[in-house]
Amino acid sequence: MINPHWPSKNYDHADAYVAAHEEETKTRAVIDCGDGIHAILPKGLPALKIRFHGLFMIAPLPLLMACVIFLPLSGFLGEWEINTTTLGISLLCLVMLAGLIRVILVMLNVRDMFPREYFVTLGPEGLAMHFSRIHFPAGHPKAFIPWNEVASTERISVFFLPALLLGRLSVPALRVAPKKGAPVIIPICSHKAERENDFERIENLIRSHRPG
Repeated sequence: MINPHWPSKNYDHADAYVAAHEEETKTRAVIDCGDGIHAILPKGLPALKIRFHGLFMIAPLPLLMACVIFLPLSGFLGEWEINTTTLGISLLCLVMLAGLIRVILVMLNVRDMFPREYFVTLGPEGLAMHFSRIHFPAGHPKAFIPWNEVASTERISVFFLPALLLGRLSVPALRVAPKKGAPVIIPICSHKAERENDFERIENLIRSHRPG
């Protein structure tokens, strides 16, 4: 008899493995966690949990970014003339903005402050999403599908809110549709060649578990 709590059981197992094997998670989207359970990480995306000290460290950066954007914008909407000085200030603000974005992206990789706790699990019973509403505002971030309910898979582009930090509105993803209910979405945003291999491995794992 299948344990009705298999999504949370698989997540707890995968979460413990991912936390203990940080080096492995830096280069792979599909992590074999043992016991027939795989964690499928949102490779290339800032899908992270923010701890209090991480939030405390990163909070001033969006404010600085807003100030850097507001300065030239308010100037040109006011009485600034287009000359060497105003263009120089605008260019400096643009450079500072790019630097602040870079700092945020670097900080997001500090796992003590921003641990990787959001991913999809693929286990003996089925596959399940373990995201939050902030990742998929209009979707079903906790959707799960037993293997005998999987109907189809499809590669799509999907809105993923944290991708806005990368300047993107949508990201590549694998959509696994059930016979009824909400689909499981597996977002991956690695380089194109790597992404093709990642999707192929995930599709092969799904095919190997589907009955018939």
